[in-house]
Amino acid sequence: MKGSSRVQDCVIGSGAGGAVLAMRLAQAGRSVLVLEEGPEVDKSKFTQREGAMYALLYREGGQQTTTDGGISVLQGRCLGGSTTINQGDCVPMEPSILDHWRQGFGWDSLGLDNAGFAALADRAMREVGANPIPDELINRNNRLLAEGAAKLGIAGTNLQHNRTGCIGSGYCLIGCAYDAKKGTILSHLPAARAAGADIWCDSMVVRIDTRNGLRVLGTDFEVSAERVFVCAGAIHTPAILNRSAIKPAGLGRNLSLQPQAPLVAFFDERVEFHRGIPQSWGTTSTLSVDAERGLGGYSIEGISAGPAMTASLIPGDMAELKPLLNLYPHVAASLCLVPDRPGGSLSFPKYGRPKIKYTPSDDHTARLREAMKTAARIYLAAGAREVAVPATDGPRIKLDSDVGLIDDMPLRSCELPLISAHPQGSMRMGPGRDAPVDLEFQVKGAPGVFVCDASLFPTTSSTHTMIPVMTLAHLLADQLGA
Repeated sequence: MKGSSRVQDCVIGSGAGGAVLAMRLAQAGRSVLVLEEGPEVDKSKFTQREGAMYALLYREGGQQTTTDGGISVLQGRCLGGSTTINQGDCVPMEPSILDHWRQGFGWDSLGLDNAGFAALADRAMREVGANPIPDELINRNNRLLAEGAAKLGIAGTNLQHNRTGCIGSGYCLIGCAYDAKKGTILSHLPAARAAGADIWCDSMVVRIDTRNGLRVLGTDFEVSAERVFVCAGAIHTPAILNRSAIKPAGLGRNLSLQPQAPLVAFFDERVEFHRGIPQSWGTTSTLSVDAERGLGGYSIEGISAGPAMTASLIPGDMAELKPLLNLYPHVAASLCLVPDRPGGSLSFPKYGRPKIKYTPSDDHTARLREAMKTAARIYLAAGAREVAVPATDGPRIKLDSDVGLIDDMPLRSCELPLISAHPQGSMRMGPGRDAPVDLEFQVKGAPGVFVCDASLFPTTSSTHTMIPVMTLAHLLADQLGA
């Protein structure tokens, strides 16, 4: 029994938003308690064994999906949240996205210009040690993607990441055992603790009681606070508020998942795509961004996965799966990342986890096909002997003339496994009636209850969301005078 505590600020969640806020508030002299639903896991416990680590670090052991099972929604459930299990990509938000939100979603009232927002993003980048990935650390998997794209005249770039001293083990998705990836467990949370913040792990929040002050209630604890900051992510922040009978208009609506599709290629040479920095290069000329429409197009980025995750993304029985896994050392793989428009929603049964309802739009599906066709052409240009779409009856592409087979794929739910690592938008921030959170980050109708995570974004913020979330956390801290 953890018992009871009284603090000025209670922060729910220890990922990109919660950790930055906890640090800033504690450094401002506030008494701060961070509640993390998952366990505290340090490098000595990162065993690099997929089965054990997914169960320990991921929400639902990595099995959280949309209601139809078609999209795996990956989120961290451990100290540091998704910053502990992400690929370390640091991508600030484009200024045009902020312009898009000003024009269409009332963010002009926020009183922050692009230069001010960029300064906050720069601070977030410095705090996690963001730096461009040097050419010598681009692994063979990503290098093949870059080489093939160059032959086709498709521009791309080395990504930025938050690693220092990376040895290229390739286990980023299941925790860095070498303290190279500077997620919040190595950056903001130690700073928060040094400033006096307390952190309780294995502490699931049942509800927030707003009667007679604010109390955060769990199964074995009770916290009284002047302010509560809900930073549990786009799926579980609205779930906590719903359980708390805090239900502003728009709660759980306008969800974006930014679904990604994997593509694999087989080479005669050994690629060993599971080694080295997983996502170190990506296409840029295939993306589009402007103030009118926001983020569009698509990006193709090299990816890593262990044998277990690789197998989970290939539909079919063992007779089909085993020959593919036998070729594992010769596989190159990428993700076709396609920004979407808000169209999903959440529902909250009386018991159990929130239900994620999402159907890809026709526009998203069309861009996904185009992304897969481009990736196939890139791999063929790089010398692949065969490219495969890991889908039920997915085409096997050996020649440029085969690429059109992707147009004939039905792309029915579950037949092409999709991945979401960037859920956003279920607690849209803005002045409109459908925005549950106002421009001071406060839940409408719930004084003293704030939200700070990717659920605030009106539309897709970036191809990777860690830095945009941290940027918003710094903005909120500035607003509060921290």
